[in-house]
Amino acid sequence: DASVDGIQGPRGYDEFNQARKASNFGWPYFIGNNYAYPDWDFETNKPKLDSKFDPAAPINDSPNNTGLKNLPPAVPAFIWYPYGISTMDFPSLGAGGRTAMAGPVYYSDLYPKETRYPSYYDGKFFFNEWMRGYIKAVTMKANGDYDRMEPFMPNTKFHAAIDIEVGPDGRFYVLEYGSGWFSKNEDAGLSRIDYKK
Repeated sequence: DASVDGIQGPRGYDEFNQARKASNFGWPYFIGNNYAYPDWDFETNKPKLDSKFDPAAPINDSPNNTGLKNLPPAVPAFIWYPYGISTMDFPSLGAGGRTAMAGPVYYSDLYPKETRYPSYYDGKFFFNEWMRGYIKAVTMKANGDYDRMEPFMPNTKFHAAIDIEVGPDGRFYVLEYGSGWFSKNEDAGLSRIDYKK
């Protein structure tokens, strides 16, 4: 994590990936949208000249490698973002600390009519950001590709939400760690989120 793009490679990113089939998701040669790291020379402690790894044909020439040398092409991340504002890719994610936490994909027909969310949320992928305190709903195209993103409960600040699960009633249950590290956080808790019409 170089903080900024530079000689050591791209800055750090958090990312979500889609495992549609067995794939190479890039790390440690690529991150985010297949941003390449250089092939590092550990004897000189410098990158080899013109040595960025090729996402179409990555090569693992480590002396410690006991597996494949010619790796499958790298698949770029589904969603990726740095500490800074992701202005071109996903601007609604803002800036700040980054701790991507994947949640569920919602399907209303699996749950009782009395307590489920509306069909508007069907097929949307939900994720929360531990450090930034929000939940987002992602709409995907018919083939599963990214389409758009929107805030979920945008006026609510979550306190380090660590998990989102759908209960048998079709409601979200959000587990919050709380705002302090390694302490008895009074704002920690488990919340049920009801949809109000």
